[in-house]
Amino acid sequence: MGISVAESTDVFHVPFSSFNNDGTPEDGYVDLKAHPEWIPVLPSCLGWPEMQSLLKFINAPDSPMMSLAAAQNFIPGDPSKSQLTSFVVICPANPSEQDKPAMRSLADFLGVKIDELMHETSHAMSRRLDVQIRLELQPTRFHLHGVNGWSLMLMTYVRADEIREARKIWGVVLLVLEAALLAYWEER
Repeated sequence: MGISVAESTDVFHVPFSSFNNDGTPEDGYVDLKAHPEWIPVLPSCLGWPEMQSLLKFINAPDSPMMSLAAAQNFIPGDPSKSQLTSFVVICPANPSEQDKPAMRSLADFLGVKIDELMHETSHAMSRRLDVQIRLELQPTRFHLHGVNGWSLMLMTYVRADEIREARKIWGVVLLVLEAALLAYWEER
């Protein structure tokens, strides 16, 4: 189990677009703070209730944050192991050019709190969990707001002996992320 906190120099753009398999552009950003009803129909949430729960939590009306992007997938590789990776990008509900110190504080707090909660979880499950979590602070250009602010990408990597076990552990990791975010908000 490992947790790291880093800072990227790559600028994350919001809104952003990606390309469909046929090469046509697809809108890759949905303001879930304004439209939480879209969460269940997002591609990253179809069949993934764990991600739906996390996005509903982050984008709740009383949450000081909002999500910018999220996805998860199984990584092909060693047939005897299953790897599930995911990410969610979060930022303040009202982006500002002064966000860097607050986002750095959030990243540092989450790094410590997630580590604590993951150790408790590992102990409760009576096993060592093969989980890596990376928190990456990134400069973010909010085109709709005309603001150069900051966001935080929460990346998870889970490895297990079988797909079902990887999915179960990943679900626990997302619950830990929710608990750590809640602890931060309650402290502020």
